[in-house]
Amino acid sequence: MDNPVACNEPPGSKPEAHPPPRSYANKIADVLRDEIYRGVFRPGERIPTEGELCANFGVSRAVVREAISALKQDGILESYQGRGIFVSSEPPEATFRLAADLEDMQELERVLEFLLAHESAAAGLAAERRSEAELSQIRQALEKMDAAISRNEPAVDEDLAFHAAISAATNNEYFVSFGAFLENRIRHLIREARANSSRAGLTTIVQQEHKAIYDAIAAKDRDAARAAAEQHLRNAAERLRQYGSDRLRGANGREP
Repeated sequence: MDNPVACNEPPGSKPEAHPPPRSYANKIADVLRDEIYRGVFRPGERIPTEGELCANFGVSRAVVREAISALKQDGILESYQGRGIFVSSEPPEATFRLAADLEDMQELERVLEFLLAHESAAAGLAAERRSEAELSQIRQALEKMDAAISRNEPAVDEDLAFHAAISAATNNEYFVSFGAFLENRIRHLIREARANSSRAGLTTIVQQEHKAIYDAIAAKDRDAARAAAEQHLRNAAERLRQYGSDRLRGANGREP
């Protein structure tokens, strides 16, 4: 088993900047996933223990547990108390994975590019197809965001509900189901984005972007809805890039 994240430093040397734990967990999950699909570990077979994986990869138990948790969420691994962790008896042949975090900037760029295409397409279809009832759901989500912001709350759930209502208004079941998948996978990203916007005093700007999307959908203007959603995602991406860069600079500037 190759070690993608060797952590041992020569005695007395100053450690270089390493990816933080979430990046390690993503890499370990990728290695294990690849080994399972190559048949190194077969369906129903037990994988190495947490301790063995820690030794193999040179990381902490917390990192290993996060990697295992991601594979369990994908249906690839199953755990049994007192027995260990096993490859699922019928692991999915292929699993769509969306791993986004602010420490892995390359991964974040790819995820944001994907989200931009998805969200702008959903907004355009919603503008074309929405009913008055569906428009009302989008408006209510927007108003709930306003209310949460006025209470100085992060409005994560309200933000997700807004985008979920737009997905529903596409009247395309795949946008709805994939939107639910995205919600589960990027909730932490939305939470970071909302918290960052609040700290930077950008909440009003973010809400104006949401309002522009709503107005275009209300006007049944497909092109304007797509453009507003795309601009919102581009701005959100830039905010996250800046926040992620600031966090990395802060982490790398700390003494070991």
